[in-house]
Amino acid sequence: MTAPRHVDAVVLRRRPSGLPRPDDLALSEVEVPTLGDDEVRVSVLDLSLDPYLRSTLAGRHLDDAPVAVGDVVPGRSVGRVVASRAADIPEGALVLAETGWRAEAVVAAKQTTLVRVPAGVPASAALGALGMPGLTAYAAIVRHLTPRPGETVVVGAATGGVGSVAGALARDRGARTVAIVGDDDKAADAIDRLGYAAAVVRGRDGWEDALAAACADGIDGYLHMGDMPTLHAVVRRLAPHARVSLCGLMDQYNDGPPTTLPVAAIIMARATVHGMVVYDHGDLVGAQLAEVAALLADGSLTLHEERHEGLASAPAAFARLMAGRNRGKVVVTVGR
Repeated sequence: MTAPRHVDAVVLRRRPSGLPRPDDLALSEVEVPTLGDDEVRVSVLDLSLDPYLRSTLAGRHLDDAPVAVGDVVPGRSVGRVVASRAADIPEGALVLAETGWRAEAVVAAKQTTLVRVPAGVPASAALGALGMPGLTAYAAIVRHLTPRPGETVVVGAATGGVGSVAGALARDRGARTVAIVGDDDKAADAIDRLGYAAAVVRGRDGWEDALAAACADGIDGYLHMGDMPTLHAVVRRLAPHARVSLCGLMDQYNDGPPTTLPVAAIIMARATVHGMVVYDHGDLVGAQLAEVAALLADGSLTLHEERHEGLASAPAAFARLMAGRNRGKVVVTVGR
């Protein structure tokens, strides 16, 4: 009998409390199941790290099953099919799949998507601009914020996987885009690499005055992916009939207090507030892929990634992401 195949994986060692620590997770080995009918074995190349995983690890992300201590951390990756028992997925195909944080996984063929990216664009774009973060940005722009030429759109976490795409989409529609970021390096990225008209570093002394100066005519659209003080500061500067998309609550992911809305300011602005759940917008995938791919191809959108090497780097990279220290969409290179 052939011995079971084991591969490296990252498992939950301890449920995080507050900001995740690298030692909440641990590198381990797990067995790769035997390949069954209509299944493929995928060798992971690039692994996506995403903020929603923090609430998944806590057992409170939508309908996601709780992650037990000792379980492999869930996650999406781009990988190469190294064995297949599915007629429509050949060996050698590049696929997007929910593999978890492991070097190799067996998944149902129907739960994979063939990866196609424009010439010159890395396959990892399927984890960011051409993947779920890009769809989040696209839905927020086309369904929630609906920017018009000359309007001001403010984007929180503006240099991340969602924010970098949202800024480009709003700018492509003629809006003036303003980035809210966490430090000066990200502010430079926002303006120099991603094309924002202005960038404001949240939380420092005088930052609300800087936001007001950057948005002198008020804020027509706001994509929120930050903490409550940032949300309140922006809402106080909404223009009449502004639109807000509540996409991410980073402080709550890390066990912060419940977020409240300054309702009086929303009423005064006659603003519309939307809740963003990306799974509601799957019908937009075709349009998202077409438009975002075109922006990547003509250079209107820069693929902004922060890369880490090897599965062993994933726990520290995730802690860095959840502390807001990342610069770009976080991707772990697992294989080549």
